[in-house]
Amino acid sequence: MIFHPTSKDNIFHLAPIPVYKRIFKNDVITSMAYDFGLEILDAEQKQMGQELPGQYDLDRQSKYEVNYDRKDEWVENHELQPIGSRFYVKPNDFLEAENYQVEVIKRRIEAGFKELVGEDGLITESWLQYYEPTKGRGHNAHNHNRWQHNEEKSKMYSGGYYLSDGDPIIDHPYSGVFAFHVRGSKYFIRPKAGMLLIWPHDIIHSVEPFYGATHRAVINFNIQVK
Repeated sequence: MIFHPTSKDNIFHLAPIPVYKRIFKNDVITSMAYDFGLEILDAEQKQMGQELPGQYDLDRQSKYEVNYDRKDEWVENHELQPIGSRFYVKPNDFLEAENYQVEVIKRRIEAGFKELVGEDGLITESWLQYYEPTKGRGHNAHNHNRWQHNEEKSKMYSGGYYLSDGDPIIDHPYSGVFAFHVRGSKYFIRPKAGMLLIWPHDIIHSVEPFYGATHRAVINFNIQVK
């Protein structure tokens, strides 16, 4: 057991960081949102946030002007450096869609955030990902600190709401597994449809390559205190 209970039903300690975890079991809202996303997102949008070799964001790099002190050696008095890929797929902001099921899921996320943090939250961005059954895609170790330490806001959190686990193949023990990277250890979690996770935005996390019977689908989001 990697999650240790607290006095609140849906809040757990992970070495010992407070993390929100709740599963809405056998939920028609979740399954209908899965079908809705397949219908409205194009092929490129469905891959938002995945590792996509050959899709490096050359347009951003060609226009980007360095806006920080680019030293060869330096020290920062924190451990909040941004890490992650720089591949580009246009965002889909799925939680802004005008759809009843999406609105319900959005309210669940906001309620979970308030339960975890004790304050109302504002979802700043979201992206629904569909991991194709046979592509073997995942996501490298990263956090949501973006580009620079000074971009950090107070009480920023990230999370995921799973619409489907994709029925991962059983002879691949890590297929599509989500992991937190904390203090030299990896804490693995098998996604389930209806699972909601919320964690501090600077925690490093990753997704193992996925192989399964159907699409593995998750709504990722960033949320902070209003």
